[in-house]
Amino acid sequence: MNYFIINNELRSTCDFNPYFFKNYKSVYEVVRVEKGVPLFIEDHIERFYNSGKLAGININISENRILVKIKALIESNRLITGLIKFIYQDAGDKNGMFSAWITPFYFPSKEQYNKGVELSVMHAERDNPSAKYANLSVRQKADEMIKKKNVFEVVLINNKNVITEGSRSNIFLLKKDLDLLFTPHENLVLKGVTRKKIFELAVKHGIDIFESEYYLNELPVFDTVFLTGTSPKVLPVRKIDDFEFDTENYILRFLQQEYDNLIAFYINNFRW
Repeated sequence: MNYFIINNELRSTCDFNPYFFKNYKSVYEVVRVEKGVPLFIEDHIERFYNSGKLAGININISENRILVKIKALIESNRLITGLIKFIYQDAGDKNGMFSAWITPFYFPSKEQYNKGVELSVMHAERDNPSAKYANLSVRQKADEMIKKKNVFEVVLINNKNVITEGSRSNIFLLKKDLDLLFTPHENLVLKGVTRKKIFELAVKHGIDIFESEYYLNELPVFDTVFLTGTSPKVLPVRKIDDFEFDTENYILRFLQQEYDNLIAFYINNFRW
């Protein structure tokens, strides 16, 4: 893309230097754009502020100013579909620094939504899972394992062998013939925006949700697993290492369709 934002400047991407953003303590968000609309932007901004609070960073920029900058970024780049990353850095002064840019992305294929994806288990955990801030050691380790094992994502397991989340996603589990959703407790995970929407859809349609600790050796108890996230949306899991799962569970497919409907409704009703 042609432009990125740094504070109040719209600058050419020729000036973009990613290493500059590694120098300061920071929190960030990644927003999916469809048809030029930043999906669920209000939820992302709310979590952005919450991450700052948890990380001890005073985000000195209003929600309205963030929206103005995101709008300028989308329009100047004529962005129709993609991902925007915005970040606030504690630069050691009162104002800090806000930046936003179009980030590379990979959205699952139609075949992956239909047949599911393969995952692998990785023993790692985030220090403060409720805050979305850069944790390069976990991210780099996850990226290396994903490449080495040729899988779509890794499932993080903590030192108690408890399932927590994906490196870029949340995880849900289902049992055959039960209208129930199981998912790791919110204290164990980054509470994703898509995860939040799935909770809302489940409540709307009378599907109960159980948040708890689920151990790695309990995986065979579940028949279906799916991921949620900004990029994957609602994505079936075919296999986690040696464990295989059903990708045609009716609740999974129902929530997948309802989430797409929710996106369409949001786009049709969005106004800056």
